[in-house]
Amino acid sequence: MPPYCQEYGGAVVSTTIDKYAYATLKPTGAKRINVHSIDFNMKKSFELGRLAYDGQLDLIKAVINEFNVKEGFGLTTSADMPAGSGMGTSSSMAVALISCLKEFTGKRMDRREIAELAYHVEREELKEKGGYQDQYAAAFGGLNYMEFSKSGVVVTPIPLRPEVLNELQLGLLLFFTGETRLSSEIHEDMARRCKKEKSDYLTAMRNLKKVADEMKLALLKEDLQRFGELLHEGWVEKRRLSGKITTPQIEALYEAARQRGALGGKILGAGGGGHLLVFCEPRRRSEVASELVKYGAREVPFRFEPKGLQTWRVENEDS
Repeated sequence: MPPYCQEYGGAVVSTTIDKYAYATLKPTGAKRINVHSIDFNMKKSFELGRLAYDGQLDLIKAVINEFNVKEGFGLTTSADMPAGSGMGTSSSMAVALISCLKEFTGKRMDRREIAELAYHVEREELKEKGGYQDQYAAAFGGLNYMEFSKSGVVVTPIPLRPEVLNELQLGLLLFFTGETRLSSEIHEDMARRCKKEKSDYLTAMRNLKKVADEMKLALLKEDLQRFGELLHEGWVEKRRLSGKITTPQIEALYEAARQRGALGGKILGAGGGGHLLVFCEPRRRSEVASELVKYGAREVPFRFEPKGLQTWRVENEDS
Protein backbone atom coordinates (compact mmCIF):
# COMPACT_ATOMS: atom_id res chain seq x y z
CA MET A 1 0.00 0.00 0.00
CA PRO A 2 1.72 3.23 -1.13
CA PRO A 3 1.65 5.94 1.57
CA TYR A 4 0.79 8.77 -0.83
CA CYS A 5 -2.66 7.22 -1.32
CA GLN A 6 -3.08 5.76 2.15
CA GLU A 7 -5.78 8.29 2.96
CA TYR A 8 -8.09 6.36 0.64
CA GLY A 9 -7.58 3.07 2.46
CA GLY A 10 -6.20 -0.23 1.29
CA ALA A 11 -5.57 -3.85 2.20
CA VAL A 12 -3.32 -6.77 1.34
CA VAL A 13 -2.98 -10.45 2.10
CA SER A 14 0.62 -11.11 3.06
CA THR A 15 2.74 -14.02 4.25
CA THR A 16 6.34 -14.35 5.33
CA ILE A 17 8.69 -17.04 3.99
CA ASP A 18 11.99 -18.55 5.06
CA LYS A 19 14.25 -15.92 3.50
CA TYR A 20 15.85 -13.87 6.24
CA ALA A 21 17.76 -10.71 7.04
CA TYR A 22 20.34 -11.10 9.81
CA ALA A 23 21.91 -8.60 12.20
CA THR A 24 24.41 -9.62 14.87
CA LEU A 25 25.58 -7.13 17.48
CA LYS A 26 28.45 -7.61 19.93
CA PRO A 27 29.35 -4.99 22.57
CA THR A 28 33.02 -4.01 22.55
CA GLY A 29 33.31 -1.48 25.38
CA ALA A 30 35.10 0.87 22.99
CA LYS A 31 34.00 4.29 21.77
CA ARG A 32 33.52 3.25 18.16
CA ILE A 33 30.94 1.42 16.07
CA ASN A 34 32.34 -1.13 13.64
CA VAL A 35 29.98 -2.28 10.87
CA HIS A 36 30.48 -5.19 8.49
CA SER A 37 27.93 -5.56 5.70
CA ILE A 38 28.50 -8.96 4.13
CA ASP A 39 26.07 -8.32 1.25
CA PHE A 40 27.79 -5.11 0.19
CA ASN A 41 31.28 -6.42 1.06
CA MET A 42 31.86 -3.29 3.10
CA LYS A 43 33.43 -2.52 6.48
CA LYS A 44 33.10 0.86 8.14
CA SER A 45 34.08 2.30 11.51
CA PHE A 46 32.37 5.29 13.12
CA GLU A 47 32.77 7.36 16.24
CA LEU A 48 29.85 7.46 18.66
CA GLY A 49 27.37 10.21 17.83
CA ARG A 50 25.01 11.02 15.00
CA LEU A 51 26.12 9.40 11.75
CA ALA A 52 25.98 11.32 8.47
CA TYR A 53 24.34 9.83 5.39
CA ASP A 54 26.53 9.51 2.31
CA GLY A 55 24.97 6.71 0.29
CA GLN A 56 26.99 3.98 2.00
CA LEU A 57 25.23 1.81 4.62
CA ASP A 58 22.70 4.61 5.20
CA LEU A 59 19.98 2.22 6.42
CA ILE A 60 22.28 0.94 9.16
CA LYS A 61 23.31 4.49 10.07
CA ALA A 62 19.71 5.68 10.20
CA VAL A 63 18.69 2.91 12.61
CA ILE A 64 21.70 3.58 14.85
CA ASN A 65 20.78 7.28 14.89
CA GLU A 66 17.39 6.40 16.39
CA PHE A 67 19.01 5.04 19.56
CA ASN A 68 20.98 6.81 22.24
CA VAL A 69 24.05 4.60 21.97
CA LYS A 70 26.64 5.26 24.68
CA GLU A 71 28.92 2.27 24.12
CA GLY A 72 30.67 0.95 21.06
CA PHE A 73 29.83 -2.33 19.38
CA GLY A 74 30.48 -4.49 16.35
CA LEU A 75 27.60 -5.07 13.95
CA THR A 76 27.44 -7.65 11.17
CA THR A 77 24.59 -7.81 8.64
CA SER A 78 23.61 -10.16 5.83
CA ALA A 79 20.50 -11.22 3.94
CA ASP A 80 19.32 -14.27 2.03
CA MET A 81 17.86 -12.16 -0.79
CA PRO A 82 19.48 -9.23 -2.63
CA ALA A 83 18.22 -5.67 -2.73
CA GLY A 84 15.93 -4.96 -5.68
CA SER A 85 14.46 -8.47 -5.59
CA GLY A 86 10.97 -7.40 -4.49
CA MET A 87 11.29 -9.52 -1.36
CA GLY A 88 11.25 -6.74 1.22
CA THR A 89 14.94 -7.17 2.03
CA SER A 90 15.61 -3.60 3.18
CA SER A 91 12.53 -3.51 5.41
CA SER A 92 13.41 -6.88 6.92
CA MET A 93 16.92 -5.62 7.58
CA ALA A 94 15.55 -2.46 9.19
CA VAL A 95 13.39 -4.57 11.51
CA ALA A 96 16.34 -6.82 12.41
CA LEU A 97 18.59 -3.83 13.10
CA ILE A 98 16.02 -2.12 15.29
CA SER A 99 15.54 -5.28 17.31
CA CYS A 100 19.30 -5.58 17.85
CA LEU A 101 19.64 -1.96 18.93
CA LYS A 102 16.64 -2.02 21.25
CA GLU A 103 18.08 -5.07 23.01
CA PHE A 104 21.50 -3.45 23.22
CA THR A 105 20.17 -0.19 24.67
CA GLY A 106 17.52 -1.81 26.87
CA LYS A 107 14.65 -0.04 25.15
CA ARG A 108 11.32 -1.85 25.35
CA MET A 109 9.46 -2.11 22.05
CA ASP A 110 6.73 -4.43 20.81
CA ARG A 111 6.44 -5.70 17.24
CA ARG A 112 4.15 -2.89 16.16
CA GLU A 113 6.53 -0.23 17.48
CA ILE A 114 9.43 -1.92 15.72
CA ALA A 115 7.49 -1.97 12.43
CA GLU A 116 6.51 1.68 12.82
CA LEU A 117 10.09 2.74 13.52
CA ALA A 118 11.31 0.74 10.52
CA TYR A 119 8.79 2.57 8.36
CA HIS A 120 9.91 5.93 9.80
CA VAL A 121 13.57 5.17 9.12
CA GLU A 122 13.04 4.08 5.51
CA ARG A 123 10.29 6.37 4.32
CA GLU A 124 10.64 9.51 6.44
CA GLU A 125 14.26 9.67 7.57
CA LEU A 126 15.89 8.34 4.39
CA LYS A 127 13.08 9.51 2.06
CA GLU A 128 12.95 6.16 0.24
CA LYS A 129 9.75 5.68 -1.72
CA GLY A 130 7.73 2.60 -0.86
CA GLY A 131 4.79 1.15 1.00
CA TYR A 132 3.93 0.05 4.52
CA GLN A 133 3.43 -3.68 4.40
CA ASP A 134 7.02 -5.04 4.34
CA GLN A 135 7.93 -3.66 7.76
CA TYR A 136 4.81 -5.09 9.39
CA ALA A 137 5.19 -8.43 7.62
CA ALA A 138 8.78 -8.81 8.81
CA ALA A 139 7.92 -7.86 12.39
CA PHE A 140 4.73 -9.91 12.79
CA GLY A 141 5.38 -12.89 10.53
CA GLY A 142 2.83 -15.43 9.34
CA LEU A 143 -0.17 -15.20 7.02
CA ASN A 144 -2.03 -11.95 7.62
CA TYR A 145 -4.68 -9.63 6.28
CA MET A 146 -3.40 -6.05 6.61
CA GLU A 147 -5.59 -2.97 6.44
CA PHE A 148 -4.18 0.52 5.89
CA SER A 149 -5.90 3.81 6.68
CA LYS A 150 -5.20 7.27 8.04
CA SER A 151 -5.65 5.89 11.56
CA GLY A 152 -2.92 3.28 11.12
CA VAL A 153 -2.25 -0.33 10.17
CA VAL A 154 -4.30 -3.28 11.42
CA VAL A 155 -2.70 -6.73 11.18
CA THR A 156 -5.15 -9.66 11.40
CA PRO A 157 -3.85 -13.25 11.25
CA ILE A 158 -5.60 -15.60 8.81
CA PRO A 159 -5.92 -18.95 10.60
CA LEU A 160 -5.79 -21.99 8.32
CA ARG A 161 -5.91 -25.68 9.12
CA PRO A 162 -2.48 -27.31 8.60
CA GLU A 163 -3.85 -29.34 5.69
CA VAL A 164 -5.03 -26.21 3.89
CA LEU A 165 -1.79 -24.37 4.60
CA ASN A 166 0.16 -27.30 3.15
CA GLU A 167 -2.02 -27.31 0.03
CA LEU A 168 -1.53 -23.56 -0.36
CA GLN A 169 2.22 -23.99 0.06
CA LEU A 170 2.32 -26.75 -2.55
CA GLY A 171 0.44 -24.64 -5.10
CA LEU A 172 2.69 -21.59 -4.84
CA LEU A 173 5.87 -21.30 -6.89
CA LEU A 174 8.42 -18.50 -6.72
CA PHE A 175 10.71 -17.49 -9.59
CA PHE A 176 13.47 -14.94 -10.04
CA THR A 177 12.75 -13.12 -13.29
CA GLY A 178 16.38 -12.35 -14.03
CA GLU A 179 15.73 -8.62 -13.70
CA THR A 180 16.18 -6.26 -10.75
CA ARG A 181 14.74 -2.79 -10.35
CA LEU A 182 14.72 0.38 -8.28
CA SER A 183 11.39 0.36 -6.48
CA SER A 184 11.69 4.10 -5.80
CA GLU A 185 11.29 4.84 -9.52
CA ILE A 186 8.09 2.80 -9.69
CA HIS A 187 6.65 4.41 -6.55
CA GLU A 188 7.46 7.87 -7.93
CA ASP A 189 5.59 7.00 -11.12
CA MET A 190 2.66 5.70 -9.07
CA ALA A 191 2.64 8.90 -7.02
CA ARG A 192 2.49 10.98 -10.21
CA ARG A 193 -0.39 8.91 -11.53
CA CYS A 194 -2.20 9.25 -8.21
CA LYS A 195 -2.12 13.03 -8.68
CA LYS A 196 -2.65 13.32 -12.45
CA GLU A 197 -5.09 10.47 -13.07
CA LYS A 198 -6.68 10.27 -9.66
CA SER A 199 -10.03 8.82 -10.74
CA ASP A 200 -8.60 5.87 -12.70
CA TYR A 201 -5.85 5.32 -10.15
CA LEU A 202 -8.20 5.23 -7.18
CA THR A 203 -10.54 2.87 -9.03
CA ALA A 204 -7.64 0.45 -9.36
CA MET A 205 -6.75 0.94 -5.69
CA ARG A 206 -10.33 0.25 -4.60
CA ASN A 207 -10.42 -2.84 -6.80
CA LEU A 208 -7.18 -4.08 -5.27
CA LYS A 209 -8.65 -3.67 -1.79
CA LYS A 210 -11.73 -5.61 -2.89
CA VAL A 211 -9.47 -8.37 -4.22
CA ALA A 212 -7.64 -8.53 -0.87
CA ASP A 213 -10.94 -8.68 1.02
CA GLU A 214 -12.23 -11.51 -1.19
CA MET A 215 -8.90 -13.31 -1.03
CA LYS A 216 -9.05 -13.36 2.77
CA LEU A 217 -12.58 -14.82 2.60
CA ALA A 218 -11.54 -17.41 0.02
CA LEU A 219 -8.74 -18.60 2.31
CA LEU A 220 -11.03 -18.75 5.32
CA LYS A 221 -13.51 -20.77 3.23
CA GLU A 222 -10.62 -23.02 2.13
CA ASP A 223 -11.43 -22.24 -1.52
CA LEU A 224 -7.94 -22.26 -3.07
CA GLN A 225 -9.33 -22.30 -6.61
CA ARG A 226 -10.93 -18.91 -5.94
CA PHE A 227 -7.74 -17.73 -4.24
CA GLY A 228 -5.81 -18.40 -7.44
CA GLU A 229 -8.40 -16.63 -9.58
CA LEU A 230 -8.21 -13.60 -7.30
CA LEU A 231 -4.44 -13.51 -7.69
CA HIS A 232 -5.02 -13.03 -11.41
CA GLU A 233 -7.60 -10.29 -10.79
CA GLY A 234 -5.07 -8.53 -8.56
CA TRP A 235 -2.44 -8.86 -11.29
CA VAL A 236 -4.72 -7.12 -13.79
CA GLU A 237 -5.51 -4.28 -11.39
CA LYS A 238 -1.94 -3.73 -10.21
CA ARG A 239 -0.74 -3.22 -13.78
CA ARG A 240 -3.09 -0.24 -13.99
CA LEU A 241 -1.14 1.61 -11.29
CA SER A 242 2.02 2.17 -13.36
CA GLY A 243 3.44 1.23 -16.72
CA LYS A 244 6.70 0.39 -14.95
CA ILE A 245 5.25 -2.46 -12.87
CA THR A 246 5.61 -5.06 -15.60
CA THR A 247 8.09 -5.69 -18.43
CA PRO A 248 8.02 -7.79 -21.61
CA GLN A 249 10.02 -10.49 -19.79
CA ILE A 250 7.59 -10.57 -16.86
CA GLU A 251 4.60 -10.65 -19.22
CA ALA A 252 6.11 -13.56 -21.12
CA LEU A 253 6.75 -15.50 -17.92
CA TYR A 254 3.27 -14.87 -16.60
CA GLU A 255 1.55 -15.87 -19.82
CA ALA A 256 3.67 -19.01 -20.05
CA ALA A 257 2.65 -19.95 -16.50
CA ARG A 258 -1.02 -19.33 -17.29
CA GLN A 259 -0.84 -21.46 -20.43
CA ARG A 260 0.56 -24.33 -18.38
CA GLY A 261 -2.20 -24.15 -15.80
CA ALA A 262 -1.33 -21.40 -13.32
CA LEU A 263 -4.52 -19.79 -12.01
CA GLY A 264 -2.89 -16.49 -11.17
CA GLY A 265 0.14 -14.77 -9.79
CA LYS A 266 1.77 -11.49 -8.90
CA ILE A 267 5.05 -9.69 -9.25
CA LEU A 268 6.39 -9.14 -5.75
CA GLY A 269 7.23 -5.74 -4.34
CA ALA A 270 6.80 -2.69 -6.52
CA GLY A 271 7.35 -4.67 -9.71
CA GLY A 272 9.55 -4.01 -12.70
CA GLY A 273 11.63 -7.10 -12.00
CA GLY A 274 12.58 -9.19 -9.02
CA HIS A 275 10.43 -12.22 -8.20
CA LEU A 276 7.25 -13.62 -9.70
CA LEU A 277 4.88 -15.69 -7.56
CA VAL A 278 2.35 -17.97 -9.27
CA PHE A 279 -0.32 -20.33 -7.98
CA CYS A 280 -1.52 -23.53 -9.61
CA GLU A 281 -3.15 -26.79 -8.68
CA PRO A 282 -0.46 -28.98 -7.09
CA ARG A 283 -0.72 -31.52 -9.93
CA ARG A 284 0.34 -28.81 -12.40
CA ARG A 285 3.30 -27.64 -10.29
CA SER A 286 6.04 -29.50 -12.17
CA GLU A 287 4.68 -28.52 -15.58
CA VAL A 288 4.49 -24.81 -14.68
CA ALA A 289 7.97 -24.82 -13.16
CA SER A 290 9.56 -26.54 -16.15
CA GLU A 291 7.97 -24.07 -18.57
CA LEU A 292 9.16 -20.98 -16.72
CA VAL A 293 12.68 -22.34 -16.44
CA LYS A 294 12.66 -22.67 -20.25
CA TYR A 295 11.85 -18.95 -20.39
CA GLY A 296 14.93 -18.13 -18.33
CA ALA A 297 13.40 -17.84 -14.85
CA ARG A 298 15.03 -19.48 -11.83
CA GLU A 299 12.83 -21.28 -9.34
CA VAL A 300 13.40 -20.26 -5.72
CA PRO A 301 12.34 -22.95 -3.22
CA PHE A 302 10.70 -21.59 -0.07
CA ARG A 303 8.60 -22.49 2.94
CA PHE A 304 6.18 -20.38 4.95
CA GLU A 305 7.70 -18.75 8.03
CA PRO A 306 5.11 -18.21 10.79
CA LYS A 307 7.26 -16.53 13.44
CA GLY A 308 8.45 -13.27 11.92
CA LEU A 309 11.03 -11.34 13.94
CA GLN A 310 13.19 -13.42 16.26
CA THR A 311 15.86 -12.00 18.57
CA TRP A 312 18.08 -13.84 21.01
CA ARG A 313 21.13 -13.32 23.23
CA VAL A 314 24.22 -15.48 23.54
CA GLU A 315 25.93 -14.85 26.87
CA ASN A 316 29.66 -15.13 27.54
CA GLU A 317 30.56 -15.67 23.93
CA ASP A 318 34.34 -15.60 23.47
CA SER A 319 34.52 -15.50 19.70
